[in-house]
Formats: sequence, C-alpha cells, structure tokens
Amino acid sequence: MAKNALHFEAREGTGKSVTRKLRKSGKIPGVVYGRGEESYSVTVDAEEFKNLIAHLRGKLMITELVPPQGDAFRAAIKAIQKHPLTDEFLNIDFQKIHTGEVLHVKIPIITHGTPEGLKMGGILDHIRYEVDVRGPVEKLPLNVDIDINHLELGEAIRVRDLKFEEGIEVVDPPQAVIVTIASPRRVEEVAAEEKGEVEEAAEGEAAEKETESKE
Repeated sequence: MAKNALHFEAREGTGKSVTRKLRKSGKIPGVVYGRGEESYSVTVDAEEFKNLIAHLRGKLMITELVPPQGDAFRAAIKAIQKHPLTDEFLNIDFQKIHTGEVLHVKIPIITHGTPEGLKMGGILDHIRYEVDVRGPVEKLPLNVDIDINHLELGEAIRVRDLKFEEGIEVVDPPQAVIVTIASPRRVEEVAAEEKGEVEEAAEGEAAEKETESKE
C-alpha cells in the first residue's frame, strides 16, 4: 500500500453527539465531494491520518482514498479542522480529483542553503511557506524547492521568481516576498518604528482619558 493512502468508511448520522462518539472511538469525521458529484460523509482512522499528514509534510496535500470496497481514487485534502487547544483533528474535507481537473491549491515552499548575507550579519526572514496556484493536477509539483545560497544583504526571492510548468497560474501577488535577508540595522529601525507607534497610541489614549475626566 502506498504511503499516501488513507482508508475510509461511509458515515451514517450527523450532529455533535455522533461526531463526539466517533472521535472517542479513534475516528475522524469528514466529507468527500467532487465536481458534478454529490458529497457524502465519511470517517477515517485518526492514527492513520496522523501518519499520512507526517508523510505529506512539506508536500502537496493529495492522498489516495481507499474505500471498503471498490477502486481507490485520488483526493486533495482541502481543509482540516483542529481543536484550538488540544490540536485534535475534528473534521476533514476531501475533494475527489478527476483526470485533467484544474485544482486551486497551496504548494509548500522549501528552502535550502546558507545565504551569503548571513555571513555579513544579516537576518534570514522567511515570510511565505506556501504559494497559491491553479493548474491541471498532472502538472502540480509536490513542492517548490528554492536555493537561497546566493542571497546577499537586502536581497529577496519573490513569488515572481518561482518557475512552474506552462499551464500553472500563480494566484499570489508577483511582488510578494518569500524570503529575504534583512540587515540588523533595518530590523532595529522597524522595531523602533513599531515601539514609537505603540508609545504614541498610548500617549494619545492617556490624553483622551485626561480630557474626558476634566469634562
């Protein structure tokens, strides 16, 4: 069985009480939908899903869904709902993939190398870890790998610098910064600017309260 395979079962019943019982039994509720098809409720094994997520870390979130009977099919993991405190998986949305279908997905960005700017005291600022794209599923890469060895102080790699196969549309703004080497002085300037703005806001609030008390 492929490492990106995930077994599922049809789910009967809805509501909080049903999903609560499922989670207690080690299952995660979900839904499968696809172009021109009716959606249906499913459950997957929590441990198997955790292993899948670990395998897909840094890769395009596409899995092979395996039903109790019948043929397996590819699906994109479109949404994962997690508990804000415990990180428990609460619900998963799967989009069934058809051959030639155009998907709107986020491709993980992986950087490698040691920028030249770090040797001069620069600070690596990794801003974006994914790029938003649309394209035929057959042309979508598992991830985008970029070399940052050449980056000097003040230099950056932007969305427009990424290369994709013909037919892939990049949704993110082309000027958006992915990674940059900031100078320590600029970082200090930004911090000082932010501190000044906070102090000005606090002084303004204090002045308003003083005016209100006099009135």
